[in-house]
Amino acid sequence: MQDSQVAILQAECERLQAQVAELTRFQRIVEDTDQLVTEVDSNGIFTYVNPAAERFFGYPPQDCIGRSSLEFLHPDDRERAQRALGEWVQRGERTVTVENRVVHRSGAIFPILWTIAIRYDNQRQFAGATSIAHDISHIQRLRHELAESRSMLRLIIDSLPQAVFWKDRDGRFLGCNQQLLRDAGLSSEAEIVGKTDFEMPWRDQADAYRADDQEVMCNGPKLNIEEPLTRSDGTTIWLRTSKLPLQRDGEVIGVLGMYEDVTDIKLQAEELRTFKLLVENAPDGIAIADPHLVITYNNPALAKMLQYPSLVGKAVAEIVYPADLPILEQIAQQVMQGLTPRETVRYVRSDGALITIQASALALRDEHGNLTGYASINRDITEQLQAEENLRLSERRKRALLDAIPDLMFLLRPDGVFLDYKADYSGELLMPPEAFLGKRVDEVLPPPLAAQVLHHMDQLKRTNEMQQFDYQLIIGDQTLEYEARMVFSDRDILILSRNVTEQRRIERERTEMQEQIIAAQQATLRELSTPLMPIADGVIAMPLIGAIDTMRAQQIMETLLNGVAEYRAQVAIIDITGVKVVDTQVAGALVRAAQAARMLGAQVVLTGISPEIAQTLVHIGAELRDMTTRATLQEGIDYALKRRGTAPHVVGNNRQSRPR
Repeated sequence: MQDSQVAILQAECERLQAQVAELTRFQRIVEDTDQLVTEVDSNGIFTYVNPAAERFFGYPPQDCIGRSSLEFLHPDDRERAQRALGEWVQRGERTVTVENRVVHRSGAIFPILWTIAIRYDNQRQFAGATSIAHDISHIQRLRHELAESRSMLRLIIDSLPQAVFWKDRDGRFLGCNQQLLRDAGLSSEAEIVGKTDFEMPWRDQADAYRADDQEVMCNGPKLNIEEPLTRSDGTTIWLRTSKLPLQRDGEVIGVLGMYEDVTDIKLQAEELRTFKLLVENAPDGIAIADPHLVITYNNPALAKMLQYPSLVGKAVAEIVYPADLPILEQIAQQVMQGLTPRETVRYVRSDGALITIQASALALRDEHGNLTGYASINRDITEQLQAEENLRLSERRKRALLDAIPDLMFLLRPDGVFLDYKADYSGELLMPPEAFLGKRVDEVLPPPLAAQVLHHMDQLKRTNEMQQFDYQLIIGDQTLEYEARMVFSDRDILILSRNVTEQRRIERERTEMQEQIIAAQQATLRELSTPLMPIADGVIAMPLIGAIDTMRAQQIMETLLNGVAEYRAQVAIIDITGVKVVDTQVAGALVRAAQAARMLGAQVVLTGISPEIAQTLVHIGAELRDMTTRATLQEGIDYALKRRGTAPHVVGNNRQSRPR
């Protein structure tokens, strides 16, 4: 071998040895670092992990190689990691950073920051990745503490009795606390950001405010400025304002201000006294407890509620019913989360009795955000719960009474839509409930009945008076009769419908019976008003008493003629001894009766004519030629018997007379 070739080989050997040394050095760095170094193939399977894996995953490297990298991620982060990888590859990213969580073999969870180098093949497809992971637990803690600090700072600013605000160089508001929002009549900070004093309720003082802002930004802080401010409710208060330049990197970018209401310090003291008076006299029990839940203050209402002279020094757990202690713990946890819980819990009074309380609580913190205690407002709802139970009992009683009412009930909206119903004792309905509930009257009822119901609904709305109507329904092979009453039920309409089919049948039968009785009574009255008596064979007598009108005169003729025909009378005696007045109408009726009887072959004898009636008959020119007259009934009977030439016989309707 030539010397030149040996030299080349020796140089190549030295270069390779240098590379091996370099690789060895890098391998030692990778192997010795406390940061996790990994490599995955195109399927996300670990092909290499350094010894730090045991600290991160709890597994030695050899137990990690061949497993999916997703196995070691928190279950909630896996889908997000896969989705992010797909997006990176789609964009052709080479190096990315991402945060997620890994789960240690012990179950511990670590937040990790990954720096990932993505590899692609010749077709620009994902071929694998090399990653370096950093434990960022301390960073997460710092972030959490920063968020808490910001939250606390905001809480403190919003809790200040003074108004705090900050503006840019043009006088536009960049932010403020709740006190300024209240003075401006606004509900959120977003409503004031970007606006100037000229757009606020205190626009009349805006020029003075703007001049102060310019002076502060040019010349430095300006303290204790006393100036007026008009609030959103129109009232004007006096402020003590302090302002200073707002700087960033030494450059003035705006103004920071704070003011407090100094209108009346005594008024503030009075308001404080008023507030304390309200708390002391509040009907709800109010208490303050220290961080260990030992009561440090209670108002009289709470002491009275629990029947203690004072609750100061008692642990809250002492007054809570043991079974409800988990609720107390839940309240404390919610308060610590920044919530204001409202829970129902039972307290134990000094006499051992239980009362039910609706308790709300909040955390008390100092200006540093440290918990100083708890405040709670407690309302005794024992009587309220009892009242609600009594109301439920009352509702059940009312429902029982309602169910006892035999009527069919319907509740309708004012536009005629069925809302509810209650069946009557029969349970019969024209159709099943699902066929009419939620539908209009004219959609489900027969047209005549629907028109009738809508008409009475209109009348009810117009007059506000109860409507009554009857209707019929054919259910099966029966025709049922109903009596309905319609009234308002609040804004809706209530219809009570009663099945009166049987009642109406009984009423009709009673009416028919009454008509029969009346007809029989009328027949009896006719017989009494026109009595006809057989005296002997061929002789009948009709004694009349009282006044004679047209109807009775007609009855007299009918009865007389029927008697003549029935008894084959040859002589009919009409006795008017009991008739006090005879006028032309009565006389005409008697004459016509005599003429009709004569046609039947009988002679009419008129008896009992008084001197007054005789004068009346002569005066009115009554024609009595067809009648024989006698002074008394006895004379008329004698005349009739002599005319017959027989002795008197007592006869009945269907019996022959016999000589005395």
